[in-house]
Amino acid sequence: MLYGQYNKPHTYNKLLTHPVWETALSWIQAHAINLPDGEHEIQNLDIYANIMSVTTLKPEDTFFEVHEEYIDIHYCLSGGEAIGYAPIGEPTEKELNKEKDYQLFLPTEKMSLCILQPHNFAVFFPTEPHMPKLQNGMDTTVKKVVIKIKKSMLEI
Repeated sequence: MLYGQYNKPHTYNKLLTHPVWETALSWIQAHAINLPDGEHEIQNLDIYANIMSVTTLKPEDTFFEVHEEYIDIHYCLSGGEAIGYAPIGEPTEKELNKEKDYQLFLPTEKMSLCILQPHNFAVFFPTEPHMPKLQNGMDTTVKKVVIKIKKSMLEI
């Protein structure tokens, strides 16, 4: 997981040097605020965006997500949220099947929280468990964009 603030490039520009990151972040700045909720293609299904307006939830009302093929960039447009993060070393159970390319696990109740406010973003790589749309103690809603980048675009 990586965390950055778009209006403070020093928080990410030395880490996100591949051109795909500039494509994604530039698209957010140019298009996301004016588009309706829903899925929007950026580069076919190699890079696409999900724009959503949601009510934040308590941790017991949601779940962890893990992706195998896509990297997520969660970018807050307005409001705010917390995103729970459970590092790979923390699951209580896991099963790895390299042949079928999946990993199953149940995360422990221990998790870190990343707070997103406007212009903040978090990047979650394949197999990193994350729990978006959590209440952050300040906001009850969040308008956000999740950019999905196929991992093959970065040869991960």
